[in-house]
Amino acid sequence: MERQSHDVEQNFPVWDGASYAANTAHHRAFDGAFLADTPLRPGDRILDLGCGSGDLTAKLAELVGPEGEVVGVDAQPSMLQEARARSRSNQSFVLAPVQALDGAFAPDASFDLVISRAVLHWVPASAQPQVYRSAARLVRPGGHVRVECGGVGNVAGTVALLDDVAASFGGPAQPWTFADPAQALDWVEQAGLDVTAEGCFVRCVGQRRPFDRASLLGWLHSQVLNAYEVGIAADRHDAFRAAVDERVDELRRWDGTFDQTWVRLDLLARRPG
Repeated sequence: MERQSHDVEQNFPVWDGASYAANTAHHRAFDGAFLADTPLRPGDRILDLGCGSGDLTAKLAELVGPEGEVVGVDAQPSMLQEARARSRSNQSFVLAPVQALDGAFAPDASFDLVISRAVLHWVPASAQPQVYRSAARLVRPGGHVRVECGGVGNVAGTVALLDDVAASFGGPAQPWTFADPAQALDWVEQAGLDVTAEGCFVRCVGQRRPFDRASLLGWLHSQVLNAYEVGIAADRHDAFRAAVDERVDELRRWDGTFDQTWVRLDLLARRPG
């Protein structure tokens, strides 16, 4: 099932859907914990903001069953191509950045749950309040908004190394929004969402994510370096990637592994009513 796409200007880096899909195991390892704190039921209608290659989106479609529906939104055509390839009959997709939800969907509260995982750290801080306002508008009264993304201190050692390499190519520093719970709480409450309702929360969670050298390079090349390349001349991208590869052994943990320390901004809020 496919919905009309919306060709909307977006500021995300360029993604390769197939490469991304091949390097999502570190996310999938934490799906169980994420879903355990996500209120969804058979028959629910879910909006997945930044559905990416659709691994989790398809799982959501399985959980809500044939009477439910999952609508995936992503700004990248190659991501939606991957997501459609693994989709179920109760899924549809919209091409749009999450900053443009108001132009992509009619102004009605028609979703039981609005969900976003590993996406909102790509949205500039100045645009975050609007994303939460749009999510609050699209979820029905009594429905929930569930978000997990990079939080303050996320992969700090990796960011420090990449900032250093990028600076030598005239690139940016930390091109993500790794918000803390206090910032997120303000955005959520300003959107009219309630985090005091039963079961709701705004928090940061530390995680040790397992990698070896090869999978760490796969993650960097498919999901990380492109964020810096937005601010680096195109003819220097290959050299930038090679420079990062030369230093990847510096990313070993104190215990000798290539495991990475992640911090996730984790929240569940409810629309009153």
